[in-house]
Amino acid sequence: MSLCTPAAHGVAADGFQGENNMVNITGSNRRAATLGLAVLFAAAAVATTGCGGNPDTAARTNAAKSASATATGPAAVEGKAYGYNPYIWATRSPSTIGVYGLVLRGQSFTIGGQVKMVLFKDGGVPGVPVWYKTTTARSLSGRHGGAFNITTGLLDCTAYGYAKNSTLMALDVTTNTWSNKARVSTGCGN
Repeated sequence: MSLCTPAAHGVAADGFQGENNMVNITGSNRRAATLGLAVLFAAAAVATTGCGGNPDTAARTNAAKSASATATGPAAVEGKAYGYNPYIWATRSPSTIGVYGLVLRGQSFTIGGQVKMVLFKDGGVPGVPVWYKTTTARSLSGRHGGAFNITTGLLDCTAYGYAKNSTLMALDVTTNTWSNKARVSTGCGN
């Protein structure tokens, strides 16, 4: 099993709760939620490192794994929703007072499926996001598959001339597929 495959780390078993809400870690759920977050962050760290390797070999290996899982029992649903890779991009929220925030947008996720979004800061602890949120992908006019628009509450520091210093990614939980990486600038001056 490849260490470069987020599915190998059981990403779907986590403690995230609620649409568009931060994780609530309290009481007896603290250990389970912490373990779930650790698994999610470890998988995202592996996904963000690239892991290299030959893509042709990886494709054959993944096909063989899918075939063997189907032969032995029900396989987990993995792959692309609607035949497309999940895709995200960040935009700047409008402002009349000069304070611009980041809006994370996505498409080609599973309609009605849970989407987990994470932000990793360059130079931060590898695999530990500085921000995370969960939402449900819905059908939006003009977008393929399940889509979302999430106001992150983070400042868009590119508006003030800062270089991009963070990476946003999203996980389609239903298909266990990571989106592309969106580079942004956050934490102006940090």
